[in-house]
Amino acid sequence: MNSGCRKILLIALGLGLSFICAAQARKYPDKIRGYKVERTVVEVKRPAAKTSATPAPNGQTAPDDSTVDQLISLGTPELARVTPLGITFEVPVVVAPVTQSGKVDFLVFEDMEINGRPVDISEYEHSFQLPNNKPSTLKNPLRISIHLPSALLAAIGEWTESKDTWPVTGRIYVFGKFKKGPFSFKRCVPVELNLTMRNPLKEK
Repeated sequence: MNSGCRKILLIALGLGLSFICAAQARKYPDKIRGYKVERTVVEVKRPAAKTSATPAPNGQTAPDDSTVDQLISLGTPELARVTPLGITFEVPVVVAPVTQSGKVDFLVFEDMEINGRPVDISEYEHSFQLPNNKPSTLKNPLRISIHLPSALLAAIGEWTESKDTWPVTGRIYVFGKFKKGPFSFKRCVPVELNLTMRNPLKEK
């Protein structure tokens, strides 16, 4: 490989790493709706066999920032309604157990995409306590509507035959009051979603 090609390759690799770092180092506002934004105010419990700790500079154990994204996940969706305007289905919300206590006031969804299609999800306005022992499925599921611009039969056929699972990406802001030591703080915890859910149309 000549020096010119090597230089181009190094530049390309550098740009690729820059994009990766930019994606990982997402910037959040300092406050949203009066709640201070802090990713590591909650610490998700890991399975005993996979427990690992990130050492902090003071010698104590610091929460791993990556575990925050495991706080909220989505359960198996159920088809609720199919109309000429689109598809509506209900999705359970599953909350992972955490090491401290806290109460969530509401959830806000941002930049949500399901199967590559943007979706609008209304705020989840049901408060709940964070679990400590095992994952908890919330009583009230999410209700998600996907608007289909094409003809109903063609669109339903496309989504039914496309995949067994749908990729889900986006962001959930968890607003609540969380305990840290002897004190409780009003915080907003951003959770980045990158997961899959079962295609609820596959069996219909």
